[in-house]
Amino acid sequence: MFINISIGTMYFLSVYFAVFTLLMIISKGITQTATKPVPPRGVTIAIPAWNEEESILKTLQHVIALDYPKKLLEIIVVNDGSIDTTATITQQFINNHKDYTIKLINQKNKGKATALNTALAAAHHDIFICLDADSYVEQNTLQLMLPHLKNNVASVLPFMKITRRNNWILKIQWIEYLLNFFLKKIMGTMDCIHVTPGPFAMYQTNILKTIGGFDTKTLTEDQEIAMRIQKHNYKIIQLLDATVYTEPPTTFKGWRNQRNRWYKGTIFNMIKHRNMIFNKNYGEFGIWQMPLIILAALISLSFGLFVVWDNIIHPLLQKIHDLSYINFDIGLMMQKSVERFSWLDINFVILFFTGIVVLLSLVWIIGSHIYSNERYLKKGLLSTPIYLVLYPYMICIVWFTILIDLIRGKIQKW
Repeated sequence: MFINISIGTMYFLSVYFAVFTLLMIISKGITQTATKPVPPRGVTIAIPAWNEEESILKTLQHVIALDYPKKLLEIIVVNDGSIDTTATITQQFINNHKDYTIKLINQKNKGKATALNTALAAAHHDIFICLDADSYVEQNTLQLMLPHLKNNVASVLPFMKITRRNNWILKIQWIEYLLNFFLKKIMGTMDCIHVTPGPFAMYQTNILKTIGGFDTKTLTEDQEIAMRIQKHNYKIIQLLDATVYTEPPTTFKGWRNQRNRWYKGTIFNMIKHRNMIFNKNYGEFGIWQMPLIILAALISLSFGLFVVWDNIIHPLLQKIHDLSYINFDIGLMMQKSVERFSWLDINFVILFFTGIVVLLSLVWIIGSHIYSNERYLKKGLLSTPIYLVLYPYMICIVWFTILIDLIRGKIQKW
């Protein structure tokens, strides 16, 4: 009974969210707000780095290739106790580009949030941008983002994509990133963005300092700072036309570990900011977004329980029960199973709602390609079936490993 109620609730909430967001598009639209070019302003780009010798050079090359006056750019690389050649590569780059203002700060390993706070304290400009050391920004991205950072807008975010799609886990992440950032754009119409990802997130420096900088005690400082921005009633804007690329995990284990840290950090951030949940003082973010985060986790766990129960535990118990009546004659059981098959044994209710969820998911996936200027037939057509079939199970695995880690008291850094 509990499993059936959980699955029914899961399907209802999934369909409700999909339909609700579709209505949001119809009522408010998701076209990019036109902005006039603004005079260039001083910008500090902070790059926290920990053992990034394979990517730091490419990241720096993309930064200096930005279509922006070099005299207004300040680049701060914080080497957070790397034990590889990250510091050496960065220093060589600085020596070869003395016409740019680039600073290397070396510190003991204290975590990404501390590294960002180090850069924030050293920043001289009123715009502060975080850039992961394995992310690469397009040439015009800064110019496209800058006009939106004004008044009570605390943060402006680019559309983040992955750099490659040459194996099954990367194809899944291709869809995952496009879909998530497309949904963030929609949720932004209700001021419900709950994370400002590290790759090229732009902030007003004075607002960051006013609300206390980045939290050094959380696993996901980019989510915690977004929740604190919302708590102080500032705005966060997600763009569709400004793009940054990031290096994704190339194996399932790497993907699982990354998502484990992200979702575990979500749990801790939700606990820290629990007073915002169902709190009308924080608008739709408190009434809608915060509970939605909890529901997403519960839906994943319910789906996992359903799969394990319906496909493993319940069939196994039923077979054992049936075998007990025929002295555990497995051969006879297999023969009778084939003879007794009936189309009426199929749960058409579950099949119907599964079809609805898949159809709505397909609509969102195609829409995310259209609005992110990607060709679905070229890049998304082959990735979609892999995503739809495997992704729900992968998320379940992540949440179950998180439960195990929490029981064991395991918490990782970076």
